[in-house]
This record gives sequence, C-alpha cells and structure tokens, in this order.
Amino acid sequence: MIPSALLLALALSAAPPPPPAGPDARTAAREALEHLSDEDVEGARAALAPFAGAEASDPAIALALGVLRFHEHRYEESVSLLEKGPASGMGRDWLAMAKGARDVTRNHLRAESDHFVVSHPKGKEEVLVPYLLEALEAQRGALEKDFGAVPPGKVLIEVVEDTRQLARLSTLTEKEIKNTGTIAICKFDKMMLTSPKALLHGYDWLDTASHEYVHHVVTRLTRNETPIWLHEGIARWYESRWRGPGGDILSPWSAAMLRDAAKSGKLVTFAQMHPSMAKLPSQEAAALAFAEVAVAIEVMQARGGPDAIRRVLEGVTRGDTAEQAVSAALSVPFPVFEKEWRRWMLERPLPAGGEREMRKLRFQGDAGAYSEWSEIADEKARGHARLGEIFRERGRWEPARQEYARAAKRGGAASPTLAGRYALASLMTGHAAEAERVLGEALRAHPEAGTLHVQMGRVRLAREDWAGARESFLLGNRTDPFDPEIHAGLARAAEALGDAASASREKRFAAILTGSAHP
Repeated sequence: MIPSALLLALALSAAPPPPPAGPDARTAAREALEHLSDEDVEGARAALAPFAGAEASDPAIALALGVLRFHEHRYEESVSLLEKGPASGMGRDWLAMAKGARDVTRNHLRAESDHFVVSHPKGKEEVLVPYLLEALEAQRGALEKDFGAVPPGKVLIEVVEDTRQLARLSTLTEKEIKNTGTIAICKFDKMMLTSPKALLHGYDWLDTASHEYVHHVVTRLTRNETPIWLHEGIARWYESRWRGPGGDILSPWSAAMLRDAAKSGKLVTFAQMHPSMAKLPSQEAAALAFAEVAVAIEVMQARGGPDAIRRVLEGVTRGDTAEQAVSAALSVPFPVFEKEWRRWMLERPLPAGGEREMRKLRFQGDAGAYSEWSEIADEKARGHARLGEIFRERGRWEPARQEYARAAKRGGAASPTLAGRYALASLMTGHAAEAERVLGEALRAHPEAGTLHVQMGRVRLAREDWAGARESFLLGNRTDPFDPEIHAGLARAAEALGDAASASREKRFAAILTGSAHP
C-alpha cells in the first residue's frame, strides 16, 4: 500500500541525512510528494524543477522524481530513479509498482484521439480502441457542459488482460479486486481498465471507462478533496452520460436491496466506504454502497436542479467540506438533505424490468461450478429447459423449441439464457416472428443482456433491417466486444448502409477474433 501524504513525509524525515543538496531539496521532495498525493502532477513538477540532477546525490529527490515519473507514466525512468531512493518503506512500495507497470505495459500498443490515449496489449484488445475513444470523447464533452470545465491535456487509459495485471498496476490486491468486482481504477493520473475477456460473460466496459473518467475529472477539478462517498456517487450517476442524460443508476434488484437495507438499518456507512469501495468485503456490499451514494446524487439533482452537482464541486474546490458544499448548493442544512435522502431510499419506486437478483461478475478461472439454468426457480421449468438442451445438442430443433416454450410458460421466461435458446430454436425452425417476440419480451426485462441483443441483431439482419441490426449489435458490443458475430454483423449492416469505412474496420475485427487476420 502507498502511505498517505503524512506518512510519505514522515518516511522522508526518517531517511538518512542528504548529501550536499541540503534541506531545501528535502523540503522540495516533501512538497512534491504532497502534490502527487493529490494527483497534482504540475505542482510536483514545479516543486522539483530547481533540483534537476540532484537525484544522483540525494535519495529524497530520487524518490520524489521517481514517483513523479510514475505519475507521468515514464516507467523505465521511474524504476531507475526509485532504485536510487530509500530502499525500504514507501521507496520499496513505489519501486514494486513502477516495475509492475513497466512489465505489464512493456509491449503495449497505443492509439490516440484528441483527448485520450489508449495503451493496450497486442491482439484482441485492438477491437476495444475505437469504441473506447468515441465513448470517452463523448463523455468529456458532456461533462464539460455539465461541470463547466474538464482538465486539459490527454488522459491515459491502460487496458490490462486480467485481475492479476490490474493488481500489479494498483494498490489493490487481486483478492480485493475479485471480492468487490473492481474491474477499473482511476489513480496516478490515469485510468486502468480490465479487458472484458477476463470475465466469463463480459461486462459494461464502456460505462465503466466513462465512470472512471468522471473520477479523473472530479479529482483534478477539486484537487482530490472530494470524499469517497461523493466521488463514487457522482461517478455512478454520470457514468452513462456519454450516451444519454445520465442517472441510469439502479436495476430492480439493486433498488430492492437498497430499500431492504434502509429498512433494516444495514446500510454501508460513509466511514466503511473509506478509503475505497474496493476495500469492502464483497460484491454485495460494494453494490449496496454504490446504490446508496448514487441515490444521494439523485436527491441532490431533484432538489437542486441540473446544476446542483456543479455547485457542489465548486464548493469543494473553494475549500468547503462536502457537507458544507451540499448544504450551500441545495440551500438547506446538510441534516435536512440527509433525512430526505434516507427517506427516498425507503420510498423510491422500484423500477420495472431488469434483473431481479444480483448477477455477480464471474472472472475467468474462478473456482466453483456455475449453472446457467440455476436462474430458473421452478424445478419443472428447469427440467423442460434441460430436455430442450438435449434436443438442441442432437440437432433436433423443433422438439427443442417446444421444450423451451414449455419451460418459458412454466415460469422460466425471466431467464435470459432460456430466452436466447428459445429464440435460436425458433429461428432454426423458421419461426422468425416468434423469435423476435421472445427476444423483445426478454430484452424489456433484461436490457443489459448482451447475448440477447446479438440474437436480436441476427433476427434483424435476416429481415434486412440494417439500422436496427446495427443498433442491436452495438448494444451487444457494450458487454462482450470479443464475440466475432457482433463485428461480422456490424460489417454487414454498415456495408448495406453505405458506410464502407466502418464495414472494413468491423471485418478486420471479426478476422482478429476468429484468428484469420493477416499479421
């Protein structure tokens, strides 16, 4: 773990006395490290500027410069400098992180847009790049409009292949990452994003990247003075802003979970959220905490209007506490806001459609069996579904369709897995209208189910609804971008719509994912 600014300063004070560079260098090193603890890279550069070259004789300067280079993402230089700094305590911790970042990203490729740089492994992750850049540019424009400003310069996004690599780049352990379902982090003046291929069923990686960019903006605008509950609430509320108005915060299961926790007095406290949601004991606890703080932002927006969050951030930037900033922005004492927020957690209407129970993130290689049919509660419905599977595996599509229909009728319609299989069997037996009906009903209940969007794309291609097919495949891509059918479908739709450039790109992506692309 990297200590706080105070511990950093104490560690420097405990280091051996510096050679000739003298106490001014020591003061500058301490000041630079304090700037970096607030993600203030420019301030750290200014503090260290008069001492260029002093790192050769002063371990404190070597340490501060090494940490600065780490924040500048110049990892080889960071390692070299940190090897000259203190060999224990924070010097050892920073050196381990610098070596980890250097090794993980050594062979990465880079792609840029006007305001973002994506660093990614060679291979499949190339298919993420244009979508990431497009979503983040849209998110930047939306936040600039909503907040009045965003930080200048380009933001780095490092895509990693799995949770082990994410742990090497961060201050979290792999156990903490998996326990809470942490798949992306914003820290050290960059964003770190786990590849969707690390999870069994992918995840909403574009909203997640946009969530982390909100953290970047809030950190820089407020000099890292925003407490974690407010930070995470704003990020959660605005994570979908790149594709709409924002505020897409609770599914039915998370809304019900929040209401139950509020009724029973088992909410996650602000103190428990500190210093990071990733330190909470489980994915359930993290989901509850995110629901709580997202609803807090919802209440602020409802009471204070669309500019409420901008006013809160301006207050924190001026030096107000979060409570003072919220009170000023809403023109009510903070306890009044807090009471309204707690009442709304109890009374907020449960949304229609969507998941009725938590779907945990399941990482590749995790121990333990998982049955996709366990989501069907009725035993006889599960029996029909399994019999349908046997017929499907034997290529007997009509009996499979009938068994899937029986399973759906007996209560299995809530299962997106069953809906997908039922729709496929319907398509294979020439019942295209039935397939579209089944998928439409399932997607109204499960708009987040990527595989259902892919199947709807397949149906729409069959009836030459090119624009509709493209929309369906893009929705599927937001969860599982490594499905080659998505990119083949997007290529076909783009070609029919006269978009030759997109068609060419998507054909290349499909070839990369099927292993048929030429080097």
